[in-house]
Amino acid sequence: MNGAGNKRRGRALRPRLEKALELLGSTDVLADIGCDHGYFSLAALRKGCCERIIAADISAPSLAKAERHAVESGLGSRISFRCGDGLSVLSPGEATAAVLLGMGGELIVSILDAAKGTAQGFERIVMQPMRGEAELRGYLIKSGYHIEDEAVVFDAGRYYQLIAARYAPEEANAFPEGWPDGYYQFGACSLEKRDELMLPMMRRYLAIMENKLERAGKSGSVPPSLVREAECTRKLMDLFEQTEE
Repeated sequence: MNGAGNKRRGRALRPRLEKALELLGSTDVLADIGCDHGYFSLAALRKGCCERIIAADISAPSLAKAERHAVESGLGSRISFRCGDGLSVLSPGEATAAVLLGMGGELIVSILDAAKGTAQGFERIVMQPMRGEAELRGYLIKSGYHIEDEAVVFDAGRYYQLIAARYAPEEANAFPEGWPDGYYQFGACSLEKRDELMLPMMRRYLAIMENKLERAGKSGSVPPSLVREAECTRKLMDLFEQTEE
């Protein structure tokens, strides 16, 4: 197979991005916000997840690479490239779904909050925060978004949480009995479907919290927030194991 053939077939996606494709399902026009070099956009088209894509990035050099990859793949005619910040590149209703992958949860919150009219019109938004999961999940729940699905992925030695949501203030987000009130670090959907990676992810998180608590105790000042993180994580681990019985 020559180089051109390899480019048309496409490069393999990271596991966290493959999972994002699964959560996305199918839609008409997908907005790939923060598209980087465009590999996810190309994979979404190849797998039939959408008919067309609006690929956006704040970095002009990254967007230029994405456009070049699209042309080389033969899919360039189905992608519109726009350089800009977050959802500002879109008009309300222009895209039917969106993905925001590989950025901080706080940044995703700021992007959604800065363009509420656009964000609330998507039939589905798939998000993969690199950190700030609690901040993102808390914002979604408090701002009228219904979390429809979640997933945990282990990729290159690290656990990632993915969230699929849509604006539906009339649909309450359900939490299992015993869930700590107002605790958003982990997802109720993942627990309810007993995602096999949720328990090891929580174990690792708890180990980190306990290590921080030990260091804080030696310094003579233990933040209540750390104590709550550890307590809530233990509670969810117990709840997860109870659902398996």
